[in-house]
Amino acid sequence: MEQAEKVIEAFVKAGDNRDVAALESILHHGFQNIQDGFFDERGIFVFSKSDYIELIRTKRFGGSPRRLIINNIKQSDNMAIARVILESQFLIFHSLIICIRDNGHWKIINNTPTIEVK
Repeated sequence: MEQAEKVIEAFVKAGDNRDVAALESILHHGFQNIQDGFFDERGIFVFSKSDYIELIRTKRFGGSPRRLIINNIKQSDNMAIARVILESQFLIFHSLIICIRDNGHWKIINNTPTIEVK
């Protein structure tokens, strides 16, 4: 479970620092970010790995330090599911993060946040 927690921590840190190179290696090629709402727009938005990285690169996502709380994490041999809270100065994210072990390396394959403004 420790390795899955480490990749979650690395994912959060990479987003906070807008570290696109780190995200390239942390995110699985099948990664999806699924969220309800996108800034002022309503509805469900699904972002692929390349979409998500572009949002980080163009500074629409990321760049604000967040405190990470892992509420719980359940792991099988090759998959871990975590419920986390990420809190920045302006937003609180309640996220379900799914990690998989791919060729011996833990990767983030899904992030499903609900976002509230403080």
